[in-house]
Amino acid sequence: MSNFNTTHIFGFGDVQIISKESNGIVKAQTLSSLEALVDHIKTFKPEEVISNDYRVIHIFNGMTIRYLGKPTEASKEEASFILSTEEVDSTILASFIDELVAAVTPVIE
Repeated sequence: MSNFNTTHIFGFGDVQIISKESNGIVKAQTLSSLEALVDHIKTFKPEEVISNDYRVIHIFNGMTIRYLGKPTEASKEEASFILSTEEVDSTILASFIDELVAAVTPVIE
């Protein structure tokens, strides 16, 4: 898996990666591995979390994944959850990160 600091998957259709080598935004629809990752992350959603869609998913390398869901109309339910990056399937995450890094223009110093 490519090295990265932070990745943001925005519900409005953009995906951003921030690292020393790559820093940029691509359209979510161009990433074939994105849906598998999002579906996998959703399998960790606790029962008390009421959300079928997300506003943003933050992935902090080696730390946490923060799923910030869209609340329902009542908006009183919890719509977000946090899990450790160690909990997710490393193959699915690596595939997504590698594809994202390849899609972003490298930072030139």
